[in-house]
Amino acid sequence: MRPLSINGEKLAHFVKQRLNSDGGYSFSYPLFGVEFPSSISETYYALAILNMLQEEPSNKHETLKYLSKIQRPDGRYDSPTVAFYAVKCILLLGEKPKNLGFANSLNAILKASRLFSEQYGGQFFSADYDVSESPFKLLYYSAKILRLMGLPITEDLSWLSPGNPDGGFGVGRSDVASTYHAIATLYYSDYDVKNLKNSPNFLESCRNESGGYSSVFGSFPPYIETTYFAIAALQLLGLKAPKPEKHADFIHKLQNGDGGFRRSPYVGISTLCNSYFALKTLTILAGDKLD
Repeated sequence: MRPLSINGEKLAHFVKQRLNSDGGYSFSYPLFGVEFPSSISETYYALAILNMLQEEPSNKHETLKYLSKIQRPDGRYDSPTVAFYAVKCILLLGEKPKNLGFANSLNAILKASRLFSEQYGGQFFSADYDVSESPFKLLYYSAKILRLMGLPITEDLSWLSPGNPDGGFGVGRSDVASTYHAIATLYYSDYDVKNLKNSPNFLESCRNESGGYSSVFGSFPPYIETTYFAIAALQLLGLKAPKPEKHADFIHKLQNGDGGFRRSPYVGISTLCNSYFALKTLTILAGDKLD
């Protein structure tokens, strides 16, 4: 695969424009002197992009203060989603959470999911979800943060396997986002994901010959987040994406003039989220491993 050929300088500028005075990052740069509210997810994407670009974030002290305000006095966060982004931000800044009170609530999420699944089966996960999301996302957030912090995962998560007959995961129909989140949850809980022998076949069915991956079999166009989910899932399975040059070319074409990346090859605005998925996917294709 050819070396990364994105405009890193413009991307770094795009990210730094979104730093707010409170230390967090927002969806948009200030308009008419008014800042958009800081978001924990946007803050993570911004810090992760700067880290991949080997750029030192500005106002690091204020960002750590912003992150400390998000954690409750008892150490918990408002949700597994907030815990996921906040803890990863703190680790990216070279620190560790001082209060680990969130660990019990994350294990509680894993336990509750298993109990509901045993009682209600697939009905626990609503089939009415956007395939850019995933009914397994909270399980993934919980398992990954516990693993990153070296904390025990007290639940056996093997009940998630083996997935659907086509090798994918999802309710009613397999989709790439669900497949990634399920595989990653199993991986971080020390399940041998090489037992998921049909999962590579499902992911291959969503690959576009011209580059990128679609959400489900037979759909078009490919999107940057589903391309990331597919290529990251393959890496967890110990495999490489076929024809990496085509995926890289697909991603390079997503960079807009402002330095950020859009979601699809067609018209779209740049976002920190899309830019993170683009850059992270390129680093995986270049040989880097998931954190």
